[in-house]
Amino acid sequence: MASILKQAPFSPVVTGAALLVLLKGPESVQRPVYDYLHQLLKPHNIERLITALKWLFAFGLIKNVNEALNQFARNNFSLRSSKADWDWNNEIAIVTGSSSGFGALFSKDLSDKGIHVVAIDVNPLPKHLENNPKITFFKCDVTDVEAVNAVAEEIKAKVGHPSILINNAGIGGQRTILKTTPAQLQKLMGVNIMSHYYLVQAFLPDMLAKKKGHVVSIASMASFFTTPGITDYSCSKAAVLAFNEGLSTELRSIHRCPEIKTSIVHPFFADTPIIASSKTELEKAGMKILDPQDVSDAVVDQILNARSGQILLSNGFGPIMRAFRGLPWWFQESVKRLTETDLSRFE
Repeated sequence: MASILKQAPFSPVVTGAALLVLLKGPESVQRPVYDYLHQLLKPHNIERLITALKWLFAFGLIKNVNEALNQFARNNFSLRSSKADWDWNNEIAIVTGSSSGFGALFSKDLSDKGIHVVAIDVNPLPKHLENNPKITFFKCDVTDVEAVNAVAEEIKAKVGHPSILINNAGIGGQRTILKTTPAQLQKLMGVNIMSHYYLVQAFLPDMLAKKKGHVVSIASMASFFTTPGITDYSCSKAAVLAFNEGLSTELRSIHRCPEIKTSIVHPFFADTPIIASSKTELEKAGMKILDPQDVSDAVVDQILNARSGQILLSNGFGPIMRAFRGLPWWFQESVKRLTETDLSRFE
């Protein structure tokens, strides 16, 4: 309910209906509304309210039209829905990093929809997923290309050919560039971006042959904005964004297979193990921590809608973060300085 109330001022349906009542409504409707407003506001403030509603209506309308055009473009300028091509009880989804965080939620929620989930992780599944008949677990280090290729062949032989791939596995850390060791850098890049290459190379050919598939890449708001101490993480998530864009264009222009969907997800800070070490600091700084279930719900809905897209989960700041790189440099630098208030932990 709280989220609905927060979104209401930016909904052209809500603001448009309010303007319609205030400016064009029948007298029998307008009179009680204005009588009520006069009890709360002075006449000149009522005029200001109407002006504000006009601006909010225009903003909301432009925002919705822009988002609709974005979705139209991301789906190759096609209005056709491919939902009918999917039989969820017979689909197979790969989920990497499935033993905790987002991955465990994706596995459970997709299996609840009837989709057979192939869970991949170096760690065993949590207890509540172990006996799920719709989840099959394979232990695999996704940074090892030979291990990925071997487990891919085993999956195809024992379970079948996946039509959905969620590249979710990810790790983080807090360290400066000078204190990042080669081993740490190789491991982080291996998990956060190289594994995307390995998994797509292993499973995309079957999707191409069937002209059907959906590749979901889990990125971050760090794809757009780098703060001190997580440069390696931000580099990897910016690379995930570039990977998703490149995969989308190659599917269309090289493979001539726009039927395969691609989606990328940019969550803000969410309550998962990846931020466990810094959660207290983030909360002290006033950051709102996302509920991981909200992220899983958004991803599962995206898959079930059988549409390509970019999902921004950032308490309303997503579009601003996405546009950040296009803003004047003086503005970017001013915002970045706000993130540099206390960096003593890196000394």
